[in-house]
Amino acid sequence: MIPISELNLVKIGEIIRTHGYKGEAVVKLSVDFERLNLTELTFLIIDGNKVPFFFSYPPKPYKKSGLLIKLDNINSDKEIEKILHSPVLTEEKNIVPESSEATQIPKGFNVFNREQLIGKSGEYLNIPSNPIITVYSDNNQEILIPLNDKFIKEINYDKKVIIFDLPDGLIDVNE
Repeated sequence: MIPISELNLVKIGEIIRTHGYKGEAVVKLSVDFERLNLTELTFLIIDGNKVPFFFSYPPKPYKKSGLLIKLDNINSDKEIEKILHSPVLTEEKNIVPESSEATQIPKGFNVFNREQLIGKSGEYLNIPSNPIITVYSDNNQEILIPLNDKFIKEINYDKKVIIFDLPDGLIDVNE
């Protein structure tokens, strides 16, 4: 087991209040809930120490920027009151990086390879280290295009156009 001091912990929020009387708490998040990939373990800073806690059940989004949590061995609102305002930490690897421009590829845009129309943009597939966009040709054939910064030449939101400069044969691989 890795010592806590060697973990790359990042603050994701702070416990701001109790929720009910059975030991649930509301965390005000400093990170979007969608970016969190929380495991069963989190850390609180209590009296200057990083203390590990297990979730009794997976955390849930709460209102606009909150998180509803239930920690093991904390079973009342009185126990939560003792840890109010405690920072909540998780390992940095549990936070999905902020969206890059590649993830902002809009749906329904005309997609070109240089001057040749390929089809309409579809879903963005967030495959680690190899994100892909689906493009649907006029005959409803699905074409998969890797989202590499070298390939994207232009995204024109006014004209609803995406222009790629793809290596020869890449589109043909999908046939």
